Amino acid sequence: MKKAPPSFFVLALALWGAAAGFGADAKSAASAAPLLGAGTPGAPVVLPGARQYDFVSQLNGRPYRLMIWAPADAGPNKAYPVVYLLDGNEYFAAAATDSWHYENAIIVGLSYITDSVNEWRERRTFELTPTADPIGAKSPSGGGDAFVRVLLEEIKPFVETRYRVEPGRRGLFGVSLGGLTVLNVLFHHPEAFDAYIAGSPAIWWKERDVLKGEQAFSDRVRAGELKLKVLITSAGNEQYRGQDPALLAQAAKNRMIDNAAELAERLRGLRPQAVPVVFTIFPDESHGSGSYAALRRGLAFVLATPPK
Repeated sequence: MKKAPPSFFVLALALWGAAAGFGADAKSAASAAPLLGAGTPGAPVVLPGARQYDFVSQLNGRPYRLMIWAPADAGPNKAYPVVYLLDGNEYFAAAATDSWHYENAIIVGLSYITDSVNEWRERRTFELTPTADPIGAKSPSGGGDAFVRVLLEEIKPFVETRYRVEPGRRGLFGVSLGGLTVLNVLFHHPEAFDAYIAGSPAIWWKERDVLKGEQAFSDRVRAGELKLKVLITSAGNEQYRGQDPALLAQAAKNRMIDNAAELAERLRGLRPQAVPVVFTIFPDESHGSGSYAALRRGLAFVLATPPK
């Protein structure tokens, strides 16, 4: 079939748009198409106010990309809340723009220097799992404690020597294995942040090994040593409740919702005034779509104006 010339395509587009009630949009497309040209390369999308820093950690020798969005007047003289995002490759842009709906804040995305989804998955599996589990993952795992050191000893000081952070308003957000890492930091380094958001945490990892740190954390809460808040979320469809035996067996192993709900219930009763704990289920959301619901809820959780 002979290819229609560009002018015919533009005319057809304009006629279709007018018939569909989008005449103005079609006219814009018709006027823009000859100017752009079919072979015009696009420019990279830029998020105004955002900066990125590539570095190699002096602690574990691995490369990272740090993405930071900050208000124009952020600096040493004006304090803002800060939210640190694990899996920044996925959540940084959404969080930076969504924070505008609440109040300006500093958004920090921890990510990797790659455009490869496979490399990203391999890196996060290694760095967001606190213990190695050859059975639970096809790629290397168990680099989580070293990664937490990078977060607390390199990334956090880098950010907080450049910006003035409002006291009591530092948040850490992660989903799935990122949520597992959030719990790992909460249990072992609770003073590092003021708000912890664990979205769909993979508590099941290596037979719920992360929960070994829960008792020591709970003892410190009961002793009145800590003041922070915790949000744990689950997606309504991420734990199978049907009749298929194979799927039921997998659900019984992972217990995505049940593990999260039970942990939240235990933590909620420790010292509610000093360490409030919120558990939220997003109905009809999957493990994937629920991550963005957790992000929006998590931002509101951190950025909500604290009581006077």
